[in-house]
Amino acid sequence: MPREILRRILMGVVIVDGDVAFLRLSLTCQIFREIVSDPKFREQAHLIWLDSVVNWCAFSRKHMEEFRVPYALSQCLHCTEIFKDCPPGYVGDGRRGVLRGFYSDKDFEGYCSVECFFNDGGVFPE
Repeated sequence: MPREILRRILMGVVIVDGDVAFLRLSLTCQIFREIVSDPKFREQAHLIWLDSVVNWCAFSRKHMEEFRVPYALSQCLHCTEIFKDCPPGYVGDGRRGVLRGFYSDKDFEGYCSVECFFNDGGVFPE
């Protein structure tokens, strides 16, 4: 099967199943892992998800430029696990049409969770 056709099929799986599909597909075979690990693939999947949960026409161009941005994969400063480092903005599980909420702040820069932040000696700024 041509790689581009396989890429489109896998994109459909990710859009339906959400973030959990990245792990499942990457464990299936080497070719799937290469496709879903590609940063361009991940960015496209994220933007397709984001466009499915936000009606950009209802917002200003500035709002769209600020919040229609891809996430990054980062390594936690405490536990060293790789995590989905979302910029301030819309958050969900990557499934089409599923939105958890809007977060305008990023309180624990570099950490995967509040627990890792505090376990590493972090304190809230006053």
